[in-house]
Amino acid sequence: MTNPKLTPINQSVTDCARCPVRRIALFKQVPEDKLHWTQEYRKGQYLLRAREHLYYENEEHPVVYTLFDGCIKLYKTLHTGKMQAMRFALPGDFLGFQGDLCNAMHHGAQALTDCVLCAFPKAAVSRMLCECPEIATELIDKNARVMATCQEHLLSTGARNAIESIAFTLVELNHRLKQFRVLRTESPALAGSGIPMTQEDLADAVGLTPIHVNRTLRQLREMGMVFCAKGRIDVIDEEGLKDMARFNPKHIEDAYML
Repeated sequence: MTNPKLTPINQSVTDCARCPVRRIALFKQVPEDKLHWTQEYRKGQYLLRAREHLYYENEEHPVVYTLFDGCIKLYKTLHTGKMQAMRFALPGDFLGFQGDLCNAMHHGAQALTDCVLCAFPKAAVSRMLCECPEIATELIDKNARVMATCQEHLLSTGARNAIESIAFTLVELNHRLKQFRVLRTESPALAGSGIPMTQEDLADAVGLTPIHVNRTLRQLREMGMVFCAKGRIDVIDEEGLKDMARFNPKHIEDAYML
């Protein structure tokens, strides 16, 4: 692997045929009799510690990943260094894929929790798509769902005020986490309640300064809607946040097939 921060998992490697996230991942449409073939393409499973970067924007990276456990922030940066979080990846998401696989990455990826990832060489991706059309179909669907989610976040950062934008971001990710915890009971990185992000991560997502985010979270906390702890934000009044953000759960459930 080109990323020295990734630690190979040599014991308890998950068998693709018994993968607990397969039903929400890229390979969910692969027939069971072909899963051994899928596993042959996998380079391995790796551990990435919280706050480390999986890859950086503008660097060449020869691997794509399925996120097995954890939460990852996908972001872009301006020449000033200001970061904009595009979305937050959860288990089952496919990371590192882009149209021009051979070129530098268009975005960066940073772990918000300890993460486990299944790695696939980019050189094998085209062959995989040709040999298994089920994967190609699911990849198209996943990209369409990601686009729908990004459109919702663009609306949030561009048209909602600060408290509405923050409410939307928190309730959207909290809703996805709740749905995921129903689908998969065992998740060391995402165990318990709460959203695994700092106020700085939230500021990156909504395009506000950390000071502005801190002030708005204080207001939400005084309203009894959230609780902030170190590296975690708990949603207390989900229905109140939904009303404030005009959040429609169906948009997210349709986007992620929850």
